[in-house]
Amino acid sequence: MTDIIRTTQLQDPGSSLITLYELEYSTGSFAYFYSGRAEFDGTTLENIRFREWRQEFVVGAEIEYVGIPIEAEGFDTSNDGAISRPTLTIANIGSVLSDSIGGLKPEELIGTKLTKRTTLEKYLVGGSGDVGPGLAPVEYPRTVYYIDRVKEKNILNITFELAAPFDLQGVTVPRRVVIGGACPFKYKGAQQLVSPQARLGGCDWDSTFQSPSSSSVLFINDLDEYVISDTNLGQFSAWSGSSTKNSLYTTTSTADRYSADGLSTSPVTVTNYWQAITTGTGTPSDSDRGNWRRIRLYSIYSAGTTYYGYKQSGYNDYVKKLLGDLFKVKLITVDTSVNDNLKEGRYWTLGDVCGKKINSCALRYNALELPGGSGIPDSNLNKTNHLRFGGFPGVQQRR
Repeated sequence: MTDIIRTTQLQDPGSSLITLYELEYSTGSFAYFYSGRAEFDGTTLENIRFREWRQEFVVGAEIEYVGIPIEAEGFDTSNDGAISRPTLTIANIGSVLSDSIGGLKPEELIGTKLTKRTTLEKYLVGGSGDVGPGLAPVEYPRTVYYIDRVKEKNILNITFELAAPFDLQGVTVPRRVVIGGACPFKYKGAQQLVSPQARLGGCDWDSTFQSPSSSSVLFINDLDEYVISDTNLGQFSAWSGSSTKNSLYTTTSTADRYSADGLSTSPVTVTNYWQAITTGTGTPSDSDRGNWRRIRLYSIYSAGTTYYGYKQSGYNDYVKKLLGDLFKVKLITVDTSVNDNLKEGRYWTLGDVCGKKINSCALRYNALELPGGSGIPDSNLNKTNHLRFGGFPGVQQRR
C-alpha cells in the first residue's frame, strides 16, 4: 500500500516529517516526547513545541515534547492480513523516560494509551506554518495504540509492543486487567463529590485524614511522600544528630535549578524536610525508610511569584490555589509574572497523584493526623481500616 504521508511530504521537500508521541501514563497525566532533532538533522537532541488538540484543554496551547532517542517499527497500515502490532524502542539513558512518567516502572505502563501524531516541521511552534494560539494544529490523522507488553528491557532502552484499540485478542471478563501490585482504579474516581452516574472504580478517597475530628486536607505525591502546607515551617528544626519519633527536621544539600527558559541550570542549596519514624540517632536519608520519611511542602499560589524546577525533579516546587488542586512544577522554572496559568499542561503537573501500590492506598485510607489539626501526619497508621475492595485482589486491610 502506498504510504500517503511520505508521498505527500515529497511535495514539500523543505519541511521534514515529525512524529510526536503522547503517553497518558495515568488518568489526566501525560508525557510528551519525540525522537529528537536527530530524527531530521542528525545532530542534537532538543525539545520542540507543538499545538494542543484535546478539547478539554485550551486548543492551540503550546505543548513541549522532550527529545528522546526512539526507534519505531511496524506502524505501516495495511488493508489485509493481521492487525499490526508495532513496537516502540525508547532510550532510558539518564532516566529521561522514567522522570517524565512520574517514576513509574515500564511494567506499570501496560494498558496505557499512546497517541501518535504526525506533522511537518514548519507547523511546529515558531515554524513558518504555525497556526498560533487558539487554533487547532495542522497535522495528519492521529492514531491511538495501547501498550500491550514490555517486549524487551535493558540498561539502555525499553521496547514496548503496542496494540490497536480494536484488536480484541485476549479480551477477558470482567473487562479489567489486573496487574500484580498495581491498583487499576481511577484515583478519586468514586468520590462522594462525584455524581453517582459519573463515578468510576472503587477509589472514594477524599483527601482527608482518618482522625475522627480532622478537617485537614491531606496530599500525597506519586512517590508516596506526604505534601504538607509551608505554614508548618515553624514545626521543623535542624537535625543535630538525634531524633524523636514524629518530630520534623531539616537538612541541606545541593541541587541543579533550571532557569526560566530551561536552557541552563545552576547549583543552589536546597532544604530537605524529614519526619522521624522512630526515636534514634540515624542520619535522615531516603534509603533509611525504616527510620525516616521525606516530607514535601507546598505554598499557596501567588501570581507574579517565580516557582522553581530542578534537574532533580523531587525538589520542584508545589503550589495550590486557596481552594483547588495541588500542582507541581513540571519541568523548568516558571515565572508567573509572564505565565500566570496554573493548570495541567506545559508548565505544571498535578502534585497529588496516587502511586498505585498497596502502600499508596494505606498511606491515604489509614492516615492519622498528629494532635493540633496542623495537617502533619502521624508516623503510625490506623491498621484497622480496610483498603478499597477490588483494587488489590486478595488484600483486605493493611497490617
